Amino acid sequence: MEISYPEEEVEIPLDSNENLLMPERYYDNIRESIDFKVRDYPSPTAKVLKDKIAKHHGVNEEQIVVGNGSDAILDTITKCFTDEKKALGYFHPSYEMYPFFASRNRRRSLEIPLNADFSMPSPHEYLEELDTLIICSPNNPSGLSVGSDKIKSILKEDLLIVIDEAYAEYSDQDFMPLLKDHENLILVRTFSKAWGLAGIRVGYAMSSSKRGIELLEDMLPYNVNSLSIEAALAALDNEDIMKDSVNKTIQEKNQLSMELEERSFNPLPSEANFILCKTPSSIDPKELYEGLLERGIRIRTFEEPRLKDHVRITVGDRDINDRLLRDIDELI
Repeated sequence: MEISYPEEEVEIPLDSNENLLMPERYYDNIRESIDFKVRDYPSPTAKVLKDKIAKHHGVNEEQIVVGNGSDAILDTITKCFTDEKKALGYFHPSYEMYPFFASRNRRRSLEIPLNADFSMPSPHEYLEELDTLIICSPNNPSGLSVGSDKIKSILKEDLLIVIDEAYAEYSDQDFMPLLKDHENLILVRTFSKAWGLAGIRVGYAMSSSKRGIELLEDMLPYNVNSLSIEAALAALDNEDIMKDSVNKTIQEKNQLSMELEERSFNPLPSEANFILCKTPSSIDPKELYEGLLERGIRIRTFEEPRLKDHVRITVGDRDINDRLLRDIDELI
């Protein structure tokens, strides 16, 4: 599977879903809190960070596994829990790395099409082929969340359910209460999105203590460096700033969605920090992409047939969103 990564810098990146509304004082606070010895190895399991994340979520330390970004966590889950005779199931369109995790670990993957409205169908007809199912909620790129009733229904089945919650802080859905009653559930989160720390590459998994221990045994030691551990610890001490930026993002998202709808962009009701839109017939998505790129703004387009007439736009602050809309008006 070929994965493409944008390498060229752009003035306003609205394609990668970083938190663009985090105030500079948050990063100042983190920089002031970082203190570590470059000579020394970090903790093999990032124990201090595990403890702090556990307290943050009200679970036991054994239930937490920390890794080099949520991608490393998901990759190890695939290797650890997907049997070679079964398959890793994932819904589509969704995060493009899921089949990559399977192929690189010599596991089979099974694509389950989303409904026409991008809602999640029942996976029951595929269950005999699966022993692991990844659900992205809120989903990337649609921004839609999966209801807890659907999750509870699937958890009754004899397979591992992994919920990729990269954008959980922007959503009202809360799957944490399900952990205490379900051994077959793993929740995966990241510091890259709402926490505004994509550059430090820290993600974590939450599960039953048994699953956490099994997953930890498959993780490489020292996979999170000392600087990243310190930055994540400091971020947790500034949770109030993160939550404030999330609230502002939601406000801006609602306003931007309304303004895009006025321009016939048909935005989906997102519970993340981005908006998936079907472009109006007056402009081709690639023409829109190129026109905005010439003006210093990069958005996300797709080759996937179901998404060829869609674009995904990360929510910025009011100045960024106003500039985006002005440029769109010029192009359409």
